[in-house]
Amino acid sequence: MRLADLFRRWITRQEDEILRRHGMLWMIILLVTCRPSLGLALAREVTVETRFDDAAAYPPLRLIDERLEDPSFEDDRFDQFRVAGDRPVFDDEPEHQFGKTFGVQILPKGLLYRSYIAGEKEPRFNAVWLKEKSRGLVWETQMGGRIGLLGSSNHDEANPRAWQFDMEGGAQARVDPQQNSDLEAVDYRFGLLLTRRVDRNAYKAGYYHLSSHIGDEYLLRNPGYLRLNYVRDSLIFGMTHNLTDDMQVYGEVGYAFGNEGGAEPLELQYGYQYTPLRADGLKGAPYFGINGHTRQDFHWITSVNAVAGWQWRGAESKHLFRVGLQYYTGPALQWQFAGLNESLCGAGMWFDY
Repeated sequence: MRLADLFRRWITRQEDEILRRHGMLWMIILLVTCRPSLGLALAREVTVETRFDDAAAYPPLRLIDERLEDPSFEDDRFDQFRVAGDRPVFDDEPEHQFGKTFGVQILPKGLLYRSYIAGEKEPRFNAVWLKEKSRGLVWETQMGGRIGLLGSSNHDEANPRAWQFDMEGGAQARVDPQQNSDLEAVDYRFGLLLTRRVDRNAYKAGYYHLSSHIGDEYLLRNPGYLRLNYVRDSLIFGMTHNLTDDMQVYGEVGYAFGNEGGAEPLELQYGYQYTPLRADGLKGAPYFGINGHTRQDFHWITSVNAVAGWQWRGAESKHLFRVGLQYYTGPALQWQFAGLNESLCGAGMWFDY
């Protein structure tokens, strides 16, 4: 019995030794095979602890390094913007492209320098019935206008910069409705203008020719009348300043290097007008304009022309149609009758390009 107990104890001790040795072996194998997973688990544990315990006070060093890193301005990405005020403006932004890129157009739509609405010799379409205090009713009519031939613009409504080459012309006729609608006189005008707009200012420079002709019916009724060969070949320069989008003041000087029939070289034109831009609905809007025209002809006689009424403007074309009243005083509207003074008052309609 004692021998059996001794044998049992020896077997037990051998088993424990084997298990201890084999257990160490399996532990080594486990560590070798599971080392990456164990490292990842430990890293996750550390990250979780750092994230929830210390990140607010001690952000990871990697993030600090990224936040303090000074990006190189030699990188191509930093060549695409400039600073405008407090805001960077990138080259691919539309307003930046429009501010630098000018597009040349053939027959551009609209005008950069618009006609003075109270300018009595501006080319346009109009029909006006006026009463002259010494003779009665006269009908002033015109067929004409102005168009753009070639232009260039930066397409920037906020800061427009553009130029345009225009052609103008018109036949300004007087008809006597009390004498079987006889034609009394016609002033023919043709001109070429270079116009430019910069922000609120518009400029024009160019040439116009005006020649005045008497009507056959008028000569038949007045056989003793001595017709004038009134001619002006003038260089002109004008400027319009927008006080607001709807109000403008302007001035213009002309010098006739070629003149006949009593025409003298210098003429000045100036005025004020209120003509709303946003009158493109059926409702329209009121307008008003006054123009002074001082001519060297016959001792610097000055004419005053005032118009007022209601207008409608094309939403896309910006053409202007007006109805209203007109008052004129000064030298005869038909320059064939140079030296005569008139006071005219009436109503009519006007179409401006």
